Amino acid sequence: MSERSQQQGGGRQQRAQQQQAQQQQQSPAQRLARALQDIRQVQSFMELNYPQRRDAIALLREAGDLVWNEIERMQLQQQQRQ
Repeated sequence: MSERSQQQGGGRQQRAQQQQAQQQQQSPAQRLARALQDIRQVQSFMELNYPQRRDAIALLREAGDLVWNEIERMQLQQQQRQ
């Protein structure tokens, strides 16, 4: 393996570790919000670049809606506890 390949691999591993540390500091609702953001980003990409893939777009929309509903449920529970 070349030195450059090793550096790139090490860089990826370091970024993954940093991302994991950041996720551990976030609440479950924050992690779900990040997941929702990623789902919506992929959904938008698919709608713009592959509009004929209605099945995949519908699945992404459904997944995003499920995550959003869970975020709302968690927020409602938190409000009821206060």
